[in-house]
Amino acid sequence: MEINYATDKVVSFSQYSMYKSCPHKWYLQYVKGYKDDKPNIHFVFGTSMHEAIQHYLQTMFDKSAKVADDININQFFKSKMIEEYSKYKKKHGHFATPEELQEFYLDGEAILDWFKKHKRGRRNYFSPRNQQLKGIEVPLVLQPIKERPNIKYMGYVDLIIYDKRSEQYTIFDIKTSTKGWSKWEKGDTIKHNQLYLYKQFYSELFKVPLDKINVEFYIVKRKVLSFDDENILSPHQAYRVQNFKPVDNKKRLREAKEDFTNFIRECYTEEGNPIDKDFEKVTGKPCDWCEFGKNRELCGAALSPDEKFFSF
Repeated sequence: MEINYATDKVVSFSQYSMYKSCPHKWYLQYVKGYKDDKPNIHFVFGTSMHEAIQHYLQTMFDKSAKVADDININQFFKSKMIEEYSKYKKKHGHFATPEELQEFYLDGEAILDWFKKHKRGRRNYFSPRNQQLKGIEVPLVLQPIKERPNIKYMGYVDLIIYDKRSEQYTIFDIKTSTKGWSKWEKGDTIKHNQLYLYKQFYSELFKVPLDKINVEFYIVKRKVLSFDDENILSPHQAYRVQNFKPVDNKKRLREAKEDFTNFIRECYTEEGNPIDKDFEKVTGKPCDWCEFGKNRELCGAALSPDEKFFSF
């Protein structure tokens, strides 16, 4: 399916996720046109790490694991970090210190070394002997609601692997994390919905039965405990890679699709125009990660508690 950018409205998972976390932020960005585009080192690191892992796996499946191992993947990762950082620096100036850049690079180097050498890094998940690489950054473009032809969904799947023995597909979403996912992050249904939507949309577009598709988060960690650390409670705390498979059943898939289409109906007209309605603001202290939270004119959360509750 093609997108006509002159007439179609494109919606994405990131829009939906923003709306679920703060409807008012969605309103400011997609209705009023304010932009929260200030870059950060975490984003630069995440993009560069994605590309490094994907480059290694593409080489491994196209050629061999030996050829992939011979790549100077750390240098590749470093060049991507420099490229990404420089791209945003042109517009915003420096947004990280040299010490932060060095720390994030060394963390990435440790991840990639562990990924290559440890069986729980690459070999437990990816094997050219028994698997096929079906795609990297696979585009998913479709019409989520039949009655709204001008609204199109667009998303990209990080990795799709086909197991020749079980005849099963696995959709992997790569996540970068400081210390790995806690029970709260694992319990975040909005995170799960990303994979549930990918599964349903991939099935629809490529005619693969739903029961042939598995979903999994592949989480790489910047910081880990060493095996000899007295605070270590589990060997998994020393692993650079953490996998998480959300509960995957028809009920969860249906709920994810319904919630996503409800977002579209609540936020867009039938013609695909954003509804000019100021949605509820997030209460409490300003969000550190949101530029709008620092602007008193745009976000009520930027007001102090005294101003919000004791002004007359």
